[in-house]
Amino acid sequence: MKKTIYTIFCFTMIFYIFPIITFASDFSDIAISAFQEYRKSSDALRTAFLSGDTASLKEKGELVETHKENFTKILRSLPGEYCADHQPDLLREFIKTLTGITDEYPTYVFAELYACDPDTVLKEIQSLTPEDQKKIVDDLDYGFKNITYKIESLPNYKELIKKLNKHKKMIRKKD
Repeated sequence: MKKTIYTIFCFTMIFYIFPIITFASDFSDIAISAFQEYRKSSDALRTAFLSGDTASLKEKGELVETHKENFTKILRSLPGEYCADHQPDLLREFIKTLTGITDEYPTYVFAELYACDPDTVLKEIQSLTPEDQKKIVDDLDYGFKNITYKIESLPNYKELIKKLNKHKKMIRKKD
């Protein structure tokens, strides 16, 4: 009997739990790579724009669009993946990417990450430069206001608002 239970336990570990852990790691690696590539191509586009090189601007613009498609696909899965398994490296790379873009959709995703892991999100924001802190907190505030319909039923919703407002005030005092 013990041998059978042990065999079932081992089978479960190998065929169910191990692939889930491996997949989470794979998602994180893929997402981090996508964030870095999108950030790099966006920076190259910005440089081409500032240089006035229209040929380079067109080339870099096409590259950004390619990376943006992959970035957007990752964003669709990010809240579920991150909230199921908080991964600080993944969050850190996402925040680095947010500092250099102005799209709305990533701010909504960021707000969902904040809703499931507020302390880590705020800690990561604190590690940024004061200028980036202000931008990221504004992005978070904007995203949070726009996904309220999704999260207002959370039991800690009011606490999330208080923490965010407190953090905004603290960052504004630094200015």
